[in-house]
Amino acid sequence: MSTLPLTQPHLPLIAACAKALASDRPFNDRVEQALQVLRTLVYFYDARLVYWREHAEPQTYAVTLEGTLSAPWDEAHVAQAQSATAYWHAKESVAVAHAGGAVATTEFRAHLLPVVWNDTSVGLLEMRTASDVLLSSGELATLQAVLPLFAAQIDIAISQMPLTMFDGDRDDDPLHDDALVQVSQQLDLAQLLSRLRHDFDPPLPLHSLLPLILSRGMEYTGAEAGSIMYVDHDQQELELIEAVGYTIAQLPDSQTEHKRHRWSWENGIAGKVARSTRPLLVREVTQDVDYFYAEKPDVRAKLAIPITVDGRAHAVMILDSARPHAFGDRESALALGVAEAAVQPLRRSLRYQELLERSTQLSQVFNSIPSGMALLDRHGQVLRHNPAFLSIWGLTTAQVGPGFRIPFDLLALLMPRFHDSAAFSDFCTNGQAKRDLEHSLTVRLRNPHQELSILSVPTRDTSDQVTGRLWVIHDQTREKEADRLKSEFTSIVSHELKTPLTSIMGYAELLLSREFTRDEQRNFLQILNQQAENLNNLVNDMLDFARIESNTVRINRWTVPLQELTSDLVRQMRRQPTFDKHTIVTDVPADIPPVHADKERVRQVMTNLLTNAAKYAPEGGTITLRIRELNELPDLHPSGRFVLISVSDEGIGISADHLQRIWDRFVRVDNSNTKSIGGTGLGLSIVKGLVELQGGRVWATSILGKGSTFSFTLPMATDSLRK
Repeated sequence: MSTLPLTQPHLPLIAACAKALASDRPFNDRVEQALQVLRTLVYFYDARLVYWREHAEPQTYAVTLEGTLSAPWDEAHVAQAQSATAYWHAKESVAVAHAGGAVATTEFRAHLLPVVWNDTSVGLLEMRTASDVLLSSGELATLQAVLPLFAAQIDIAISQMPLTMFDGDRDDDPLHDDALVQVSQQLDLAQLLSRLRHDFDPPLPLHSLLPLILSRGMEYTGAEAGSIMYVDHDQQELELIEAVGYTIAQLPDSQTEHKRHRWSWENGIAGKVARSTRPLLVREVTQDVDYFYAEKPDVRAKLAIPITVDGRAHAVMILDSARPHAFGDRESALALGVAEAAVQPLRRSLRYQELLERSTQLSQVFNSIPSGMALLDRHGQVLRHNPAFLSIWGLTTAQVGPGFRIPFDLLALLMPRFHDSAAFSDFCTNGQAKRDLEHSLTVRLRNPHQELSILSVPTRDTSDQVTGRLWVIHDQTREKEADRLKSEFTSIVSHELKTPLTSIMGYAELLLSREFTRDEQRNFLQILNQQAENLNNLVNDMLDFARIESNTVRINRWTVPLQELTSDLVRQMRRQPTFDKHTIVTDVPADIPPVHADKERVRQVMTNLLTNAAKYAPEGGTITLRIRELNELPDLHPSGRFVLISVSDEGIGISADHLQRIWDRFVRVDNSNTKSIGGTGLGLSIVKGLVELQGGRVWATSILGKGSTFSFTLPMATDSLRK
C-alpha cells in the first residue's frame, strides 16, 4: 500500500534527507538513515543504493535496507542503470516460503531511479514495493529532488577512498580499492620526497617553514589558493600563519576560517582535520551542505591535509581551487607527499620554537627584574647584564662599553663615589679566589647617597664545574632611609609625648602634695591645660596623617569667606603664649572672593603654618598672612581660578638642600640646631595632604637666615562650584 499520493514535492522530507546525508556519521549509516526517511513517503519492502567508480572495472557496492521480501536482487538492473538517466519500474515475482513449509509466489514492483552526476550515471536507487504501487507525480518529484543529494555523497565517498577519510579505516572501509597504490606507482614519489626534503632541509623557524610547506603544496597540486594554520593544542585553537590567493569577497567574516588570526578548532574544516588528524577532500563544495559557502563562489574544490608529529596534528594545510574536481588521485597523493616530507622539519621547527619561547621568556624575566643582575665569566668579564644593573650604579651602556670587567672598569668609573673602594676590591678578589662560595657585601656610595647590597654566587655548567659568577645587586637606599625615618620618628614622638606628660604629672603631683594660693593654683592649672592641649594636638596630628595616608579623610566643601576666617583665626592665635614675641600682620583685601573648601581644614592648614612660622623664628619678628587672587598659575598647577594664601616669617630659613624634603613625613629641618623647637615632622605633610585633597597646591621659598614663605592655593568659589 502506498501513502496518500502527492502532487507537489515534499519539501520537509527533502530537508530531512539532506540533514541525514550531511551528518558526520559513516557513509553507510547516512544512506540508511536517508532511506528510512524515504520510507515515510513510499512504503517499500526493501531498498538499496548501488554505486560504482567511473572509468574502472564494473564493481558495485550496495547499502541495503532490509525489508519483508527476503528476495535476491536482480543485478541486471545495475547494468541497465549504468546507461540510464530516467526512472523506470518493472513487475517481478519470487517464490517465498511461508509458515508450515508452504511455498507461494509473491509479486512485487521494482522502482529504479538512476543517480546521475555531471551527466554521468554513478549509481542506482532501487525500491521494491507491492505490485500495485505506482508513484504519484509528487512522490516522483520528491525522489528526483533527493537523487542529487545521493549523487553528491557518492562522489565524495568515491573521491575519499584513496585518502582513507572519515568513513572508516582502510581495512574496514568497503569503498577502499588500490587506486592510491596505482597512482603511487605511476608517480616518482621517491624523487618528489627527495626534492621536498631538500627544500625543507635547512633549519627554519616555524613561521618560515609553514609558508614554505603551503607554497610547495599549491605548486605541486595546482591549487589557486591556500592557507596553513598552526594548531595550538593547549588553547584548542588554530592560528593562521599564511593565506595565499584569496580575495576579500572570498573571506566573509561569518563563514570562513581564513580571515581571522586565531579561532577555536571546533569551527571549520581545518579544525575538524586538526582534531581527527585525518585528511579531507571535497571535490565539489557546491554540492556539499557542510562546506559550501554562498559567499565564496570562486572556491569549488577543497583539500585539507594535517601535518602530524608524534600522532598529533601540529599544522593543517588547506588547498582551494575554482575548478570542480581539481584534486584527483594524483593531486591528493602529491599533497600527502608534501605533508609527509614536512614531518621531520616540522618536528625540528617545533623543538626550536619551544626553545626560542623559553629563551624569550627567561630573557623577559631577566630584563624585567628590578634588581641588577650580571653574569660574569671566570675572569670577571661581564657576559650579560640586565638594564637595572647599570641604572643602579648610575651608569650607561656607552660608559661601560662591551665586555667590561669587574672590578677594574667599574672601579675606574665609580671611584669618586665609593666610601670604601678597598672593601669592594677585596670582595671581587674573594669571589675569584673562593669560586665555590657565596659572598655578600654592602656598598655605600656618595653623590647621591646610595646603599647597595651585592650577592655573588657561583655559576656551573652541566658537569658541575664553576664557569663564573652571578651578581645580584639590590638598592637598599630607600629601605634604609625608611628605617632611619621610622627610628627617628619613634624617638621624636617619644620625646614629644614625654614632655607634656612629664609636665602634667609633675604639676598634678605638686598640687596634690601641699596647699597653694589661689593665684598659684590658677597658674599651675593653666600650665596643665596647655600641656594637655599640646598632647591632644600631637595625637590629632598623628591621626590626621594616618587618615591622609589611608585616603579616609572626609572633606566637606562649602563656600568659605576668607576675610572672616582669617580675622577669627588671628585673633585666637594672638592670645597664645607661642606668639608672645611675634607680631601677626594680615593683608587680606576686603573684596577677596570666597573659596570652595572645607572651612575647618583650611583653619587647620593656616594654624599649622602660623605655628611653624612662630617656632622657626625664635627671636620674634613679624609673621605676615597674605591673601590674593592668583592671576598667573605656577607650572604643573591645575587649571581654573584660585586664591593664593601665604604665610611669611623672619626666622632661620631653610637651606636649598632641605627645601624639597620638608613635605616628606617625619622630616624636620636641620634637626641638630632645632631640637629645642620640638615637633614630630608631620605638620607640613598634613598641610600638603589637606591642600591637595581640596584641589590646591602648596610650595615654599626661603632664604637661609632671613626667613621663609609658605604658600598654598584653594579653588575660588565660582557660580558653578557653589551649585
